[in-house]
Amino acid sequence: MTLIIVILLGVSIALPLLFAWQTWSLEKPSRASWLISVGEKLAFVVLIGLVGRWDIAGIWTRMVLAALFVTAVIASWRRHAARPWRIERRPTVKTLASVAPLAIYFALFVYVIIGLLPNAAPHDLRFPLRGDWFVIAQGGDNRLIDHHNSHPAQRHAADITAVGPLGFRSPGILPPDPARYRVYGADVVSPCDGEVRELVDGLSDLPPPTRDPENPAGNHIVIACDGIEVTLAHLSPGSPTVDVGDMVQEGQSIARVGNSGNSTEPHLHIHAADPATDTAVAITFDGRTPFRNRLYLR
Repeated sequence: MTLIIVILLGVSIALPLLFAWQTWSLEKPSRASWLISVGEKLAFVVLIGLVGRWDIAGIWTRMVLAALFVTAVIASWRRHAARPWRIERRPTVKTLASVAPLAIYFALFVYVIIGLLPNAAPHDLRFPLRGDWFVIAQGGDNRLIDHHNSHPAQRHAADITAVGPLGFRSPGILPPDPARYRVYGADVVSPCDGEVRELVDGLSDLPPPTRDPENPAGNHIVIACDGIEVTLAHLSPGSPTVDVGDMVQEGQSIARVGNSGNSTEPHLHIHAADPATDTAVAITFDGRTPFRNRLYLR
């Protein structure tokens, strides 16, 4: 798991830096060839900016990388601004090869953007945490930005972490102590007025990245409200303050974030489903669609 995160960080940080340097030092015979080359790099950098786990790599790191790339583009354009627009009359294999990645990145970009768009008639909920800067780590309507998307009941699920002042969800890549994660112990509040239909407690918090696949949701609470059931999962043992049958009010404190169940690190998982069909219901938090890297200050 640590190796996977290191690789993802390398892709998210090292490649944008490499592309910024290549753009800075770019020398093309025409503005058109320059535009193709820069467009390819820009499409990749924007794509990584959308799908990367920036709560791990650093929320502000993304902004720094974007600023460096924009600076490189401006400097490179100044060298190419007076050059002719024309490229070779007949495109060469090399020219076509440079256009192919641009087309692929653009197609992926469109795919991701579609996944970020609001769903039709979502069910609006109160944001289920308070007291910090929170980040959607998994969320959106495709598998590139939400690994729950293929699950019928969790298609619109969101996993929520928190970041500190420097923009990181924890010190280090994957510390084994759950308490080292900013979101651990955060106050979980009811996202709606309703009745507690299900409660599981007593499962231990696990050291990351250890998981408990036999108890996927870990300690969790299910609340029935407005014809749907909302599940809040991976709670800390002993933290729930409600019981089955209790009526809860929107914003009421009901538990704390933990790392129980099939979870690789502390976070709050939330999803809504139609109890009659057990199919996912699209949700928003305070009118805002939860998608990867979206920030909520609560």
